[in-house]
Amino acid sequence: MKKNTLPPAGHDFLSSNRHHKPHMKTIIIMPLMAIALLFAACNKQQPVPAATAAPKTAPKAVLPDVLSRPDVDPNEVFTVRRDGQNVTINILPDFSACKRIYIKRNTTGINNKPALVGDLPPKQRQLNDTLTSSRPYYYWLTVQPHSGRERTFGPIRISPDEALTGTYVSTGAIYPWQLSRTNTRATISWQFPEATYHSISIKRNTSKSMSKRKEIYATREWTGSITDRLPDPNADYWYWIEITTEGRNKISRGPIKAKFSAQ
Repeated sequence: MKKNTLPPAGHDFLSSNRHHKPHMKTIIIMPLMAIALLFAACNKQQPVPAATAAPKTAPKAVLPDVLSRPDVDPNEVFTVRRDGQNVTINILPDFSACKRIYIKRNTTGINNKPALVGDLPPKQRQLNDTLTSSRPYYYWLTVQPHSGRERTFGPIRISPDEALTGTYVSTGAIYPWQLSRTNTRATISWQFPEATYHSISIKRNTSKSMSKRKEIYATREWTGSITDRLPDPNADYWYWIEITTEGRNKISRGPIKAKFSAQ
């Protein structure tokens, strides 16, 4: 038998409803507020990122006017400063739009096959040269564009080291190498100062002429030995060894005739 669930006599239904009604509003309204907040958050407009600025491009290199002007004073193109055996060559114009820069020197001032002492990329603006004597020297700078004829500036004379403030050592003492041959092979060995080299190249020819020389070996090792198989056992052969330092100094040794080794 079910218990009587009716409220006791005198119970005020209206008062009871008034008491529970606010509680039910809270239960119903709170989820609606949460949904509204979630909806607003999902639909909140995200800030549009600003457009990325295009990277600035470096201005295109142009050929300096010294390449087209006649009778240019070489002091407008490069400077030469001596401190004992050390010489600093500074390049003044920007030749980065060109192909190569060559620096040459001799002791006569006559531009008749002077020694190549620098083979520079176009953006390089300085070369440090080392002299082997206290004598005066003359320098030239040659610029090779990508098209058209190359242009040579100079010479600029550098005074002798009359006070002998420098220490002068022959190139042969700094960069020694040996060469001998048999009927069929030549042996070349070298032992240079330990350093980082851009390249060391060994070349051969059947005469003392530098034209049509053949490179037979290239390395960056400062010490080593190689054997070169000779194409014609009855021919004479001359060899060169050319060193390019990390700073792009050029040191050339030769030509030296390959002589038969003593039996």
